[in-house]
Amino acid sequence: MQQTEHLKLNLIETGDPLSPAPLNENAEKIEAALTALDGADAALDARVTALEVQKIFFGTVVYESSPQFVNLGFTPKAVLFLGRNVGNNPGLAVGDKYLYHKSGGQETIHLRIVENGFIVAGYSVSFFASGEHNYIAFV
Repeated sequence: MQQTEHLKLNLIETGDPLSPAPLNENAEKIEAALTALDGADAALDARVTALEVQKIFFGTVVYESSPQFVNLGFTPKAVLFLGRNVGNNPGLAVGDKYLYHKSGGQETIHLRIVENGFIVAGYSVSFFASGEHNYIAFV
């Protein structure tokens, strides 16, 4: 009796005695190989799911008005907002912690996460001046 190269399945030849044993061995080997594949698929699915949970989105906002809502279609965990010019101050908001400026007891919020996106607002040092600005949103 010969065997296949990879799984070593029994190849019954015409001169071999009639017996269910080789067929049973083949069935057991095939079942073991399929079970191993199922386990590998489950492990791969778990890894893909874990990677998909951590998402990063990059985008550009064109200044229209202040304050301005940027609709992402999801509520991010953090947003990094980058001014277009080197002199612009970058802003970071994480969860319910927002970026603000306090002057004379007055607090002005400049970057805040809200449902389905974030809100940006300008101030005198051109945090959100006219033109395009980049952001990175973390889910």
